[in-house]
Amino acid sequence: MTVREDIKSLLAKESYTITDMARDLTNKTGKKYTLKTLSQKLTNGTLRYDEYKNIVEILGYEINLIKR
Repeated sequence: MTVREDIKSLLAKESYTITDMARDLTNKTGKKYTLKTLSQKLTNGTLRYDEYKNIVEILGYEINLIKR
């Protein structure tokens, strides 16, 4: 699963739109996010790890790395 698919799936589970996420990311980080910029990052695969982490936290999840 790609990061894009991962985030889209989480957004759908939580009934969140990308517009809502852009607003909440802006509020959390102080950096301006819009529907367009967030969509482009997801489509182009240029989302940074800290952005991914913030999205996951906003949705109420955490990232766990588990050794195989």
